Amino acid sequence: MVVAMEVLFCIMIFCMGAVFGSFFTLTVYRIPLGLDITHERSFCPNCNHRLEFIDLIPILSYLSLGGKCRYCGQPVRIRYLVLEILSGIVFLTAYFAFPIHFPFLEASSLCLMIAFVMFYITNAIILGIDKEYIAIEKKVLLFGIVTQTIYMLYLYTFEQASLIFYLIFLVMLLLLFSIDTWTLKKKNKSLYLIQIFMLFVYEVMFIQDWRMILGTVIGSCISYSIYRIIKRKNVPIGFCIALSSIISVLVGNLIM
Repeated sequence: MVVAMEVLFCIMIFCMGAVFGSFFTLTVYRIPLGLDITHERSFCPNCNHRLEFIDLIPILSYLSLGGKCRYCGQPVRIRYLVLEILSGIVFLTAYFAFPIHFPFLEASSLCLMIAFVMFYITNAIILGIDKEYIAIEKKVLLFGIVTQTIYMLYLYTFEQASLIFYLIFLVMLLLLFSIDTWTLKKKNKSLYLIQIFMLFVYEVMFIQDWRMILGTVIGSCISYSIYRIIKRKNVPIGFCIALSSIISVLVGNLIM
């Protein structure tokens, strides 16, 4: 009975991840265009037809329609399916990577899982936008910083964790945000290099383990080199860092 419930819980975790994967594709498309991501219904980017609930079921809708829009018949990019599956795998991996085991869900473990989900959401949206536009979306990064701050306050209040390390990097982030804002006002554009520094500081602030940080750096260098060989120019460095951070945190926690 317990095994059956564990399997059912794993399926639910995967489905939840797939739903988030579907949401990521929406945010990556809408945020750079300044479109609403919460109240406006999803629509086909080809014919602009509003999608119904049956069209929005992660993975199943894509497969049942053969990768085409139900209303105009135009092909839907396969990245939607891939992102939904990968996101489901990430959630399932996180379930095993962190000390969370159904039905024994401790508050500290559950909060850690939620913190990782916020971290994953932030990085997934950032890497998607950076891959398309070579730019770090500061509003998304700010979301990650705020949610991480809430988690750190929880650790300080209930688990007597030290905030010194976190506060140092928070000050660094505020300084980088100020420099970027000044640059934007002065030159009417943000500096990509400053955005990359902001992203990396955020990753370090969340990870706080030198082995995982080292894994992120190595993974970023490897993915950058591969991307450089394939594309040769306009390499999305933020994509490399965000992807490597997610993998490093998952693999690091699985090993440890």
